[in-house]
Amino acid sequence: MQKLATAHDLQQRLKTALDTVEREFTTLSDEQLRWKPAPDKWSIIECLQHLNLAERFYIRNLQHKVDKLGFIQSVPTDQTLESDLVGKALRYIVDPQSKLKFPAPGMIRPRTAAELQPADVIGQFLDLQTLLLGMLDKAVFLDWNQEKLMTIFGNWLKIKLGDAVRMLVAHTERHLNQAMRVKAEINTFAK
Repeated sequence: MQKLATAHDLQQRLKTALDTVEREFTTLSDEQLRWKPAPDKWSIIECLQHLNLAERFYIRNLQHKVDKLGFIQSVPTDQTLESDLVGKALRYIVDPQSKLKFPAPGMIRPRTAAELQPADVIGQFLDLQTLLLGMLDKAVFLDWNQEKLMTIFGNWLKIKLGDAVRMLVAHTERHLNQAMRVKAEINTFAK
């Protein structure tokens, strides 16, 4: 897997995620966005808030690396991406196809739907994903195999930049799929 092709693919997937949220969720009422299919399940707005909490952490760390870039190159160099055990494990856990369910760590667990302001949560989601989309244009100038980001588990566990950006997009897709299932249940429940 090559860095430049991967960056382009990730950008396309982020554009799809942004379009999905705009098309599918911005027209819903606050009540629909807060509706939960079961007491132990997340609402649409809780799914989006979870993404905001988790991804803000990684996007800030990536922003720090991108901001430190001194643009010497005019064209980014491509590279074959390498994953280590940490990157493979974290990407597997958040992969939309994975059937494994892990509880969200406390710091990225959303508040209850009743406590969230849907318009603010959606706005934050769109802002964060748009920021990540733009940062990928600059991040291709970094070495995705050598540069590492701290994980939400602490500074002792780091993930390669290439694994981190792939994990972020997969995580977004996983929870957007979850939110779309909730939306489908709202429509079924409403009939």
